Amino acid sequence: EPRPNAGWGAREQPGSRKIKQLLLAEDYNGILEVARQQVESGAHVLDVCVALTERDDERATMEKVVKLLAMGVEAPLMIDTTEPEVAEAALAVYPGRGIINGNNLENGRERIDQILPIAGKHGAAVLSMTIDKDLGGMAKTADLKVEVARKIHAIATEDYGLKPEDLIFDALVFTLATGDAEMAGSAIETLEGIRRIKAELPGVLTCLGVSNVSFGLGAAARAVLNSVFLFQAVQHGLDMAIVNPAHITPYAEIPEDQRRLAEDLIFNRHPDALAAYIQYFEEHDVQVGGEASDPTAEMSAEQALHWHIVHRKKEGVEALIDDCLTRQGAVTVLNTVLLPAMKEVGDKFGAGELILPFVLQSAEVMKKAVAYLENFLEKAEGTSKGVVVLATVYGDVHDIGKNLVKTILSNNGYTVHDLGKQVPVNTIIEAAQQHNADAIGLSALLVSTSKQMPLVVNELARRHLAYPVLIGGAAINRRFGYRALFLEESNAPYAPGVFYCTDAFEGLAVMDRIMDPQRYPAFVQEVIEAASRELERPLPARKTRATGTRSATPPAPNLPPPPFWGPKTVQNIFLESVFPHLHKPELFRLSWGAKNTHGAEWEKLQAEFEQRLLQMQREVIRQKTLHPRAVYGYFPVQAAGDDLILYDWQAYAADGSLHEAERFRFPRQPDGDLLCLSDYFAPVGSAQVDVCPLQIVTVGEVATEHFDRLQNAEAYSEAYFFHGLAVQTAEATATTINQHINRELGIPLERGLRYSWGYPACPDLEDHALVFRLLPGAVADLGMALTDAYQLVPEQSTAAMVVHHPAARYFSVGVSRVEQLMGS
Repeated sequence: EPRPNAGWGAREQPGSRKIKQLLLAEDYNGILEVARQQVESGAHVLDVCVALTERDDERATMEKVVKLLAMGVEAPLMIDTTEPEVAEAALAVYPGRGIINGNNLENGRERIDQILPIAGKHGAAVLSMTIDKDLGGMAKTADLKVEVARKIHAIATEDYGLKPEDLIFDALVFTLATGDAEMAGSAIETLEGIRRIKAELPGVLTCLGVSNVSFGLGAAARAVLNSVFLFQAVQHGLDMAIVNPAHITPYAEIPEDQRRLAEDLIFNRHPDALAAYIQYFEEHDVQVGGEASDPTAEMSAEQALHWHIVHRKKEGVEALIDDCLTRQGAVTVLNTVLLPAMKEVGDKFGAGELILPFVLQSAEVMKKAVAYLENFLEKAEGTSKGVVVLATVYGDVHDIGKNLVKTILSNNGYTVHDLGKQVPVNTIIEAAQQHNADAIGLSALLVSTSKQMPLVVNELARRHLAYPVLIGGAAINRRFGYRALFLEESNAPYAPGVFYCTDAFEGLAVMDRIMDPQRYPAFVQEVIEAASRELERPLPARKTRATGTRSATPPAPNLPPPPFWGPKTVQNIFLESVFPHLHKPELFRLSWGAKNTHGAEWEKLQAEFEQRLLQMQREVIRQKTLHPRAVYGYFPVQAAGDDLILYDWQAYAADGSLHEAERFRFPRQPDGDLLCLSDYFAPVGSAQVDVCPLQIVTVGEVATEHFDRLQNAEAYSEAYFFHGLAVQTAEATATTINQHINRELGIPLERGLRYSWGYPACPDLEDHALVFRLLPGAVADLGMALTDAYQLVPEQSTAAMVVHHPAARYFSVGVSRVEQLMGS
């Protein structure tokens, strides 16, 4: 999806004078070098304008420059010209999908009727300014901006067959520096115009030349106003911005007083807003693009290193790492300083506080820091979180997005094999086999090349290979990912999953779920169900395995009588009784991220975690940020092959009659022990009615609210530790209730097992709906809910069935991961 972009050209941009000199000198190598510098600074699109009053060869010059840039840079080109024949010539030699800039209705339909056929012929997008001579020229009000955009939209789609996504509208922004009362509200009109264009013309994109808003102010005042206005424009739906990334400061990093003054001016909050803004910058020494003093002067080395990554400062990271290493090991520096810093960058990006160029710059600092830190890391086998093969698909020469994915995955513990760009299907698959990949990642910028993605998926299925496939790029969206999930020949979903990722950070989150064997099956099912709903396709039929077949599991030695039938709610469970059941190895190594720490370093970290846990437990009890509660119950059951029949407990309690109320269907191992959960219960026809306890526990919405408060306060590390503790406390609450059930049944605490849905023995999350029907107190008393994908809400909750059979054990269904996923 488009993010705010940077422009480059020979007229409007700061580099224009230099480009003009290079054009006059016919120094095309110099032009290419400037273009590369702009891309390295974060530009996504290069706006190319070569019109010069000193020369009359615009067409020939444009052809030369376009050919040069197409071969020398990877960013797409925007052809900026007032001459239709120049646009035609440029697109004829450009191999990618270009954009034509400068379309409008300034001269009625004369220009638009020349430009749009060219765009349609070459598959180009069109950037149109909201200018219409019949409506007074440049649109200054939101109403006029929308009216002009709607008029151009109608001509483009109805007369020339362009799609809404081919259209980019510049809603025009005017300077706020004139003091003209008539223009004081112009920024508000622009923001509202952007919002309405996006809302009233679905699918179109918006663009602004942001720096126009500050024209006439001093350099420092311009930099702040441009940055704040860009942030507000993005909040209102802006897709693209013509800016110089070096002159933009992230909104969260601008001092509060400067933000307030800029927003007073932008939103015209009082008559003296402009005077107050100008006065502030006359009285204060505000540095353009940086701080007047060193903000890390009073920080520890760890804090300063974190700051350098978040604020994109490469200089001095090696010295900071050296300082950190005098107090802790390299792995600890990586896990507690570098990775949390990059996570903060990702969170800010997701919240819209950072534009992608800044993320790329932070990634470069992270890359430099990790490269230096590797000198102090022990090279040990088996420390990788997983292996990913990345490629830009065949026919596509763009790999900026793919490179960011590589950086984020590599910096977070994954081994990445980057195959580069224009990679054929066969090469991708062979590399996945050669490197024993855990997943394949595919990138495409162009609509035409994105068709290679489903080709990879279908070829994997034909070869009976089971690699999860992650896809992303500007040309595709989540619906495309859902379509790519379904195979051409069978129309069945590709069992290992196709996962659309909006950005590199979602790619990281997807890989983490894929590599977790306890979460991956449910994750795949979640995506398949979402795709089926979105595309209105029937859900794949659930497989039945060896119905009627039983394993050699013997009957339980006794069927314990329950203390009551039906559900019961436990509203208050003391944390003091739950915390002893915390599984500290899982908390410390999985939830708190220390799974790769060993030896003396682990002993030190474990001691730190023990102290942290003790402190956090006291705070949680005092602040009441965890509220363990549960609903559980006992239900009469019998097994019928792979199914477990749950009878109406009220009828059974009243007169012993058996009326089926619900039914679980569990998978059975295809060979070996042929285990299935239903085998642990008395079968139909045995004259015995068994008991199946069910339970749902949660630590409450209060946990989610506290986590959100920490996140909103940018206390990301504390939020991370609290989230881990909340999840593990929910598990500890589940153990507490499980043991309470065993006591009520009169069986040893260690007898039997607890099974949660989403795991191999009972993988179907939709069974959560059945459990909710049987335990209605989950909604009525605990305030819980299910998502469309049958996930529990609040997140820090679990549901399970308790099997009292002493021979119960955990098991997988299927002889191998590949065969299980492919249905062999």
